[in-house]
Amino acid sequence: MSKSLFKRIGTSVVALSLVISSLSAVTVSAEDSSDFHPSVTYAKGDYTFGKLSHPDKPVSTPDGIVDYLGSGNVAVTGENGATGQGDQGQSYAWSAASYGDWMYVGTCYAAMGNTLELMDTILGDNFDPEIMRAALKAMFNGTFFYGHEKADGTLDEDSGGILVKVNVKTGETKLLMSESTTGQGPLFRNAIRFNDKLYFCGSVRAKGQRSGLPSIYCVDPETDEINCVYTGITPAEAGAAYKEGISTGIRGMAVFDGEFIASCVGVDGPYILKSSDPSAGQSSFKKIATKSDLFNYPAYHYTDSIYGGSIWEMVEFNGSLYVALCTGTQDNKPDEHTMQSFAIVRGDENSDGSWTWTPVVGDKSDGARYTFGIDPERTRAGACNMLVYNDHLYIGEYEDIEIALEDVVFNKNVEFLAKNLEQSVSLYRMDKNENMELVVGDATEMFPNGGISGLSSGFGHHENQYIWQSTVYDGKMYFGTFDSSSLLEPIGQFTNGDLLNMTPEEWKSQINYLKVFVELLLNKYLPEYPNQPLTADNTDSDDTVQPDSSSVEDEADNATVGGNASESNLSSYEMVQNAIASATKRYSTAQAATYASEKDEDNAITLSDEQLDALMSGLENGSIKPNSLTRKLSTDLVELLLNMDPLSSSIDEQGSQDFVDEYSAIYDYYTEFDSELPDKLKELLDILITITKKDNLIAFGKILCYLGSAERGFDLYTSEDGASFTSITTNGFGDPYNHGLRTFATGDDWMVIGTANPFYGTQLWKMTSPSKTVDPVDPSEPDKPVDPEKPSNPVKPSDSVKPTPSITPITSGTSSTTLTGKKFTPVKTGDMTNPIVPLAIAGGSLIVIIGAVFVLRKKKH
Repeated sequence: MSKSLFKRIGTSVVALSLVISSLSAVTVSAEDSSDFHPSVTYAKGDYTFGKLSHPDKPVSTPDGIVDYLGSGNVAVTGENGATGQGDQGQSYAWSAASYGDWMYVGTCYAAMGNTLELMDTILGDNFDPEIMRAALKAMFNGTFFYGHEKADGTLDEDSGGILVKVNVKTGETKLLMSESTTGQGPLFRNAIRFNDKLYFCGSVRAKGQRSGLPSIYCVDPETDEINCVYTGITPAEAGAAYKEGISTGIRGMAVFDGEFIASCVGVDGPYILKSSDPSAGQSSFKKIATKSDLFNYPAYHYTDSIYGGSIWEMVEFNGSLYVALCTGTQDNKPDEHTMQSFAIVRGDENSDGSWTWTPVVGDKSDGARYTFGIDPERTRAGACNMLVYNDHLYIGEYEDIEIALEDVVFNKNVEFLAKNLEQSVSLYRMDKNENMELVVGDATEMFPNGGISGLSSGFGHHENQYIWQSTVYDGKMYFGTFDSSSLLEPIGQFTNGDLLNMTPEEWKSQINYLKVFVELLLNKYLPEYPNQPLTADNTDSDDTVQPDSSSVEDEADNATVGGNASESNLSSYEMVQNAIASATKRYSTAQAATYASEKDEDNAITLSDEQLDALMSGLENGSIKPNSLTRKLSTDLVELLLNMDPLSSSIDEQGSQDFVDEYSAIYDYYTEFDSELPDKLKELLDILITITKKDNLIAFGKILCYLGSAERGFDLYTSEDGASFTSITTNGFGDPYNHGLRTFATGDDWMVIGTANPFYGTQLWKMTSPSKTVDPVDPSEPDKPVDPEKPSNPVKPSDSVKPTPSITPITSGTSSTTLTGKKFTPVKTGDMTNPIVPLAIAGGSLIVIIGAVFVLRKKKH
């Protein structure tokens, strides 16, 4: 990326304004018996959430669950000198699973920083890291995390991803995996509970290694013993996989018919595994599907859709295994700014243990019932999220923002992104007969009445680009989104020159060169110095025929340039100099009335030595033929350049709709005669005027429109019937930097969400109301599938009538920080200096256990 771009961006600062309303403390429901009393809460309607991670720190401050100590080391607050400073690098709560009152969380480290590094190394978008760092600081007002820095401003070591466990009732936190403690940097993207164990999958990198390996890890929650039970690529194969650009961040896991199902990837591509006892290790796994079994749909290279999302998600529904797949590659792109959409394949296990795979969403020539992405008019979703509820499989779109961002950052092209924002994301549901229904979304030919909820795509918010995660808790569905507006706000700083890939100086130089080039070609009968821009009305209709080459050459002997001497007696140098003088007078005279200049030299045309040489060479070798244009074409070109000239002063200004309109008008005028131009001249004009740039500018205008009305921060919605939705937040719990809701974790009487925040680090929030009261159970008992409560009167509008939007109107939610006299003190782990404390804790625990046993025994009797 050019340094000049970053210098220009670096001079502007994004004004990020955050207003936090201060309210009285939210009282925890009396039914909530936990010791969790947050001082930072978010409330909207009947719903209240309390900040569980760094519970005393307000929003928009460093969090990340743990604290960064420097030199790549992290620790839990209260341990090893950690004082609650947070770790901004822990960007996402990327995976989560529950066990009793504990939430296990795997993080994504430096989400956007790693994305940029990927672009620089594997995708070939080379850039200067220091310039990129400075530019991002300026663009995001210093909030964007792009690596830890020491006190002197130099770079510090990265801490890498972590695995932690957090007690949702007390806030106690334990660090289980990190490069600084266990020598492993986990980037777990998914987690699941199977029998009495927890399983995490993703890419895990040993300390000092360049890349991670696709791995499945088992956590025994009774002892917190952690073991790797499966690896798809060996250390010996890692180098070859890295060079080939294989994405190692595996994601799909499910429980099917009492067996553990997981996706993985090897050097030969992605595949699906099953095991009845995955804790037994690699030998316990059996491969049940290869890439070819899945119709070669999975796209698993970093250059593919969603950086090779491959086997994205899996779920059991109606006795079958449904597998969502990312399919978009560079080879199957429908067009330059579109990747092929997702597919869904159904797997059915046969009596002999083999599997039959059937495409449901995909290529119709393979037998798929629905095309890629379900609706042929919907082209932006690279993946989908799936959730089973009330005999339906809910399918939420996930758009390909990664390639869009790459286009923006390195090419200043916003067309891919504008198309994403224009469509936003929709939510479908499929019944047991695989009939598809649109729940949330815009009307299309396939769904002419729109969604049954009456809500448009994105739940009415174009900035929502993923339906990122969903869950069922206490008989309700919950859907969390990714809101792109927090990340995209600096796009508003782009200058017109950024969008045209030109500095003001480059634009002016090219315009001047074109003026002289055209001056050499102009018809000799064209008025020398018109006082206003020319139009076709100023020309004679009988002089618009292009003369043949012989007559042009004959006329050239008697033609004049600038009214001075015969061209046949001039050298190429003299002809160019005369053309410079003539062009200067022509355009300065024509613009004098409208574009007054303080100095005469402001309008003087100057050319570089290279430009002079190019024009002289063209005259000498015959590629530039003086007086070779018709009078009509000469008039059109002069008018075109007269209208392009004023844009020079706007190149360095912030992108605007006015500039878009002016540039578009110039392009439309140019296309009326561009096919008549000599090839060399057309090539030069195309540098400044192309359909790509016009479309890019128009796309930019659309983005500004969408972002202008956007509310930053993720959305969270809930529904009991799948047709009407209640909005819990549309502003990331009052934090504009919480751009996504990435994980849900639920227990018997609690639900916690984990955010995606590449600015200040992920946050954990626990729902404190409405509360759910359940009988206590033994946490060692395996999870049982939730049988959602069916609504007594499900709402389903008539197919012939378009429903009105059914999103419950609730007043805006508020985030508040409550300052209490008593500071929350997290429970410390590890060695304790006072031996009385552990003895007291042990004694108290014993009393609790004895009491619990006594109560349970009485209940049995």
